[in-house]
Amino acid sequence: MKQFLKYAAAIVTFLGGTGLLFTVFCNQSLKNERKTYDTDQMENIPSVDAVIVPGCLVHENGKPSFALEDRLNTALDLYQSRKTNLIILSGAARENRAGRKFLINAKVDSKHIIMDDGGLDTYSTVYRCREAFPKKQFLVCTQKKYFKRTGYLMQQLGMNGFCVRADRHSYKKELYEKFRDFFAADKAWIECTITKPKPKYSLKELPITY
Repeated sequence: MKQFLKYAAAIVTFLGGTGLLFTVFCNQSLKNERKTYDTDQMENIPSVDAVIVPGCLVHENGKPSFALEDRLNTALDLYQSRKTNLIILSGAARENRAGRKFLINAKVDSKHIIMDDGGLDTYSTVYRCREAFPKKQFLVCTQKKYFKRTGYLMQQLGMNGFCVRADRHSYKKELYEKFRDFFAADKAWIECTITKPKPKYSLKELPITY
């Protein structure tokens, strides 16, 4: 029994070490040369066809989490600065509804808000928006810790776009989110390099709509 446990521990250690090395490799591979922007230097941000707000947590009472609120406010700043006249909310339907309500309350014309309920993860968001609006240019509002992975996905999936920083609060579980995104590099690299899946919902099944 002791010998078996020793072998089992050795196997677990080997697999764990191999998995960690693979994750480090994926993180090193997520390279891109895309510029990133901050609304503190609005004059440097290019005008684009649309701003994308990836989905994020919405509380049970329907209020956007700080992370989502910051993405929405960043999109609002870009809209009010006339960097775009179109905002795409891309996430789960509940996230998008909360985002739409937030923007309309901030006096954004409802005709300038589009809902992508099929953007269930960053890969799907980039894939579907690029497919729906080919040859268009985008700004993606997200937190700085997601820049590398988001930029990599845009580059690999052929989207003409840039990230804009949306950090306006001190977030709870910040270390956990960074840890989680470190391992999310595996998924991004595998999807772009090996599996190359289509999103769960095609544009025909679930269109991007106003």
